[in-house]
Amino acid sequence: MNEEFMQNLFRIAEELSRAGWAEANAGNISVRLRPEEYPTDPAAGPWQPLAIAIPALAGEQFLVTAKGCQIRNVPHFPRRDCGVLELNGDGTAYRVVWGLEGTVPTSEFFAHLLSHAVRKEQSGGAERVILHTHPVTLVALCHVMELDSVKLTRLLWSMHPEGVALFPGGIAYLPFALSGSREISAMTCEAFQKFPMVLWEYHGVFASGRDLDHAFGMIQAAEKCANIYKAACELGGVTRTLRDEEIAAMASFLHLTPAPGILNLSGGANHAL
Repeated sequence: MNEEFMQNLFRIAEELSRAGWAEANAGNISVRLRPEEYPTDPAAGPWQPLAIAIPALAGEQFLVTAKGCQIRNVPHFPRRDCGVLELNGDGTAYRVVWGLEGTVPTSEFFAHLLSHAVRKEQSGGAERVILHTHPVTLVALCHVMELDSVKLTRLLWSMHPEGVALFPGGIAYLPFALSGSREISAMTCEAFQKFPMVLWEYHGVFASGRDLDHAFGMIQAAEKCANIYKAACELGGVTRTLRDEEIAAMASFLHLTPAPGILNLSGGANHAL
């Protein structure tokens, strides 16, 4: 495998573990590879059928983490804890071409592939990474308030100017569904039609990014905003937040377009949340 690519993967795996977002075997990663990142020593296994055809990803190669692997061990056992999969010419089957020695792809593999297909189309091919992890404070928000995609995104953006700056596409909120199920895969793909990041209720975040740093950075920024909200509550309660006009001004200053339907720019007071 490309040495620079693998070192970056190892660094992000260590960051996830250090942040406490990848406990035990939690979390998974997939990357739609560029040709220069393909394995230099491929050893193709047998073709295995996909549950449904994904022609948008035909011929693509993906690095994926292994089922049950512990993210902190990826830098130490890369051929066991991750691998490269190749889809066939019509997107109906895949085979292992590197790694995954003695194991299989993550149980969220199908959700990853379907998500890649959606975000590839939505981003014009720019987004190549799907990162799933368990940021503590974002998950905790699910337990203390009723949320939807608008409420969650607006709450986070209103806590810090870097919110809309670092995840202008916002974050979708999905009600609870079983991880690894077709139901949650379908729900996530629908959310990815509009948002590059999704919070699964009580569970964790799925984020799509241009590269590993971009996907990790969006989650990190959203978690920082959630932590600011938590700190403000602990200091006595939130009484002031960024106004929608101020959030919009920040986005305009940075030449960014915030996710539509989140901000109410008709005026009004700076309400506490």
